Amino acid sequence: MKSFRATYRRYRTLWVSLLACAAFLALAVYGWGVSLQDLANTLWVAAVLLAGLIIAAAILGFVLFRVRRWRERRQR
Repeated sequence: MKSFRATYRRYRTLWVSLLACAAFLALAVYGWGVSLQDLANTLWVAAVLLAGLIIAAAILGFVLFRVRRWRERRQR
């Protein structure tokens, strides 16, 4: 069983990055007057764009897979 220290060291960069991101968002809301609605809208747009990118990559991967299978069948 891993100790807390070993687990913490392994994922330290992740936790520091998440904490820095949360602090930046809190500063944007508190210090710069960004509304929570604007923050939520931006998160929604980023999620939609990420989903679109994932779907496009899946489609491209499927097309490449089919082309490779087509080439293999044609060479026989």
